Amino acid sequence: MTDATQAPRAVTSIADPGPLGLGAFALTTFVLSVFNAGLIGTGEGVVLGLALAYGGIAQFAAGMWEFVKGNTFGAVAFASYGAFWVSFWWLLNHVPADTKGRDLTHGIAV
Repeated sequence: MTDATQAPRAVTSIADPGPLGLGAFALTTFVLSVFNAGLIGTGEGVVLGLALAYGGIAQFAAGMWEFVKGNTFGAVAFASYGAFWVSFWWLLNHVPADTKGRDLTHGIAV
């Protein structure tokens, strides 16, 4: 018998999405930093592919699974970082034609 005053329990039949979110955040950030430091010259394709698929989509999915698990902090953190990586990928793949000089790189640095 359940008490009507009890809060509903979060679904716990799925695995912990935290490792996926943390792994996506760590690897994507590390590869972008290594590329920006000039330690690898593989090009933007590797960084942007990783940013979209692993840093963006996988991390956003981890955030949604955190909502299902009832972990609000993890959900907001992973969904926000995932959305950032998707927007970063979009920005670099759709550079405005009227971008002057180094305005884009200075804007990203800020």
